[in-house]
Amino acid sequence: MAYPNLKQSVWLLVLLILIVVGLAILVSIIGAIIDEPLDENTYLTNLVSLVSFILILCYVSHRTGRTWTDMLPLAIRSIDYDWRMWLSVGLSIFGLGVVLSELDNAVITLLPMPEMFQDIFQIMVEEKRSYLSALFSAVVIAPVGEEIVHRGIILKGLLAHYTQNRAIVWSAVLFGLMHLNPWQFPVIFILGLVFAYWVIQTESLWPAILGHALHNLIAVTFLHFDVPGFPVPEDLNVVVHNPWWLNVCGPILAILGLWWFYQVAKQKKTDQLEARVGLEDTQGCDK
Repeated sequence: MAYPNLKQSVWLLVLLILIVVGLAILVSIIGAIIDEPLDENTYLTNLVSLVSFILILCYVSHRTGRTWTDMLPLAIRSIDYDWRMWLSVGLSIFGLGVVLSELDNAVITLLPMPEMFQDIFQIMVEEKRSYLSALFSAVVIAPVGEEIVHRGIILKGLLAHYTQNRAIVWSAVLFGLMHLNPWQFPVIFILGLVFAYWVIQTESLWPAILGHALHNLIAVTFLHFDVPGFPVPEDLNVVVHNPWWLNVCGPILAILGLWWFYQVAKQKKTDQLEARVGLEDTQGCDK
């Protein structure tokens, strides 16, 4: 039986959370012993995240007997060399970023964030954390680690148990829940749908990793710098809308990017099928 199914996926993510919390507590205890605020060290925080993902991979490998190569579909495929794929991912993410920022505004309007959650979020993006450290965490560790777990392991397991559409939806639901922030769930859920679709269409994690990294890069940059026309309010319940022209261009870019990606992936599949048929015909003639 393929691992994991839906129930096993939930427990796998619970285990990941427990590992992260456990390592964070261990770092805090060591810091208290040596009288150093290690939990405020961003490099150690990044290390905790990295080690947590590695331990999860070790667990899955031990449980299933699968090799790391099998668990990590990171091989460079022909579509990964196609500049059109990369450009379509970029257009999609920029467009979706605009659309989803307004969705986030709608969520905050309907369900204001309690002050406790605001404080937690502010700590996570506090200015004391250097831009480069935030980039490494959000643009390198998070995209690679989360895509390997959610699309490389969980989605692959769900596809063996459910229809493609159900597997995509459930993987996106788990992706949203994993972030433990109800106010971000709608945005993360939609991104999870897109990333899962890209992985299935290309049989490669790289489009999802790139899209994930680009989305986080934009978010981190806007949070760390005062971008003219895009203020970040201290009160997260204050709604700041995008300029009207951006809200017009955003959906257009998103639709164009997603459509273009579909066309590129479809063409690649057709080319691969034709090449496979041609090879079989050639081998048949040789016999």
